[in-house]
Amino acid sequence: QADRDVNLYLAVSKASGMDSLLDFSGASLCGESIGLTRESTHLKPSVTPDPRWPTEILRENKGRSARKRPRGKRAGVRNRLRARAHRAPLPSILLANVQSLDNKLDDLRARIKFQRNIRDCNLLCFTESWLNPAVPNHAIQPAEFFSVHHMDRTADSGKSRGGRVCVMVNNSWCNNANVVILTRSCSPNLELLALKLRPFYLPQEFTSFIINTVYIPPQANMDTALCELHEALTQFQTQHQDTALIVVGDFNSANLSAQPLAARNLPH
Repeated sequence: QADRDVNLYLAVSKASGMDSLLDFSGASLCGESIGLTRESTHLKPSVTPDPRWPTEILRENKGRSARKRPRGKRAGVRNRLRARAHRAPLPSILLANVQSLDNKLDDLRARIKFQRNIRDCNLLCFTESWLNPAVPNHAIQPAEFFSVHHMDRTADSGKSRGGRVCVMVNNSWCNNANVVILTRSCSPNLELLALKLRPFYLPQEFTSFIINTVYIPPQANMDTALCELHEALTQFQTQHQDTALIVVGDFNSANLSAQPLAARNLPH
């Protein structure tokens, strides 16, 4: 009959210590509240499992630290930067004083091929490359996706050997068409190669990057070298106000905390 109450009985396990039966009427199941809450139907985390419970309910409670579970994508700043190697806010730079780049090209090519952190590096900056104008760029190109820019010593430096700087730009980070050489400065005290780059990805705060690769010879006048560097950086800051200025290189015994550089809070 339609008006007959259909009784449902929910058996509560005797192992829990309760022998009672909960009686629900058909009317309760047809729309009226039966008074069940989440607290009454779910075990709280603080409930201690009873060994007398059925095996279907019991589970090993080893704690979060000891529990084994599948690992997902690895977290951490280093892994996130590795995944977006050419879209980082600031470029990754490898700086080395090679003391002749020509006899280290095989090692550089091998590292680019087999080491991901070198291959994905945005900029390779070398001091004391010992290159001369007779060496073409394609002869020292370590891989086809790197563009080469180097500066040779002139007669103004008063030296024929040693020195010289070289910068290699990863084309996956910045196309060679977006690389502009701002200055090639060579004096007895300072060698400076400044490149303006506009990579594919840029943070909103910058319109481009200016990479200044510096080499100060050990026998140079350090105060004069820092003054020349300060003048060049000040000029770049005035002409390119929305550009991030990055200075790398081999400064030997020059004190970068000297007043000429610290006065303008220039990055070094």
